[in-house]
Amino acid sequence: MRNFTENRTINFIRNNGGYFGIIGAISMILSALISFLLNMYVNPNFNIVSYAVSDLVSGPMISRLIYSTGLLISTFCQLPTYISLMNYFNIRERHLTLFKFTTLSSLLSIFSHNILSLVPLERNFLPLFLTHGIAAGTHYVVGTISLILIGKIEFLSRKRSKILASMSYITGTLYILVWLRYLLSQLLGIPDLFLNHAIQWLALTGVILWTLTHGIFLLKAKKKIIDRIAIKKLSI
Repeated sequence: MRNFTENRTINFIRNNGGYFGIIGAISMILSALISFLLNMYVNPNFNIVSYAVSDLVSGPMISRLIYSTGLLISTFCQLPTYISLMNYFNIRERHLTLFKFTTLSSLLSIFSHNILSLVPLERNFLPLFLTHGIAAGTHYVVGTISLILIGKIEFLSRKRSKILASMSYITGTLYILVWLRYLLSQLLGIPDLFLNHAIQWLALTGVILWTLTHGIFLLKAKKKIIDRIAIKKLSI
């Protein structure tokens, strides 16, 4: 009975990853937009150049709550979306090492993203500041690896999709620019590299579009499979 329940849960996640992806993208869009507008209401100077995405987590209380909740929902939706995506491309047997590295980097990226949603960016409180900073650095670096590897899987698979692969590579590149900007700023002592904080907002937009695009793709793939099964039943 327990194995039956577990199998049903796994099958549910695999078959509905597209819905999770779309829900996650919508959650991120709405929470980020509402939080951004609330921050602008309190601080008219709030903009994507002078303020980082993380400042949404440390804004006014209602703004912080909305964005953190949206971030948590979208992060939890990433796991079933990822599982469904890997199940669709089915590369485990032919590219086991690639599959393992992609799985590890994706899980670390999701885990660190969860920490970002729970720990605010409090520059005046060192433990919170360090925890948030380490989680952010881990998310962007490991997220870069995850996105590029997923793009490679999408390109190598027999069911390859150039659109999905391109989205993964583009979003991965935006992630690279986020942590590379910070690294070079620290090494060179120049804070205003790569469009100030704007690159973070571009990366956020990129990951939202990535999630939405992959969610829609998985739903279309599911519909094709259902239609194919229905045609086979009619032909019997």
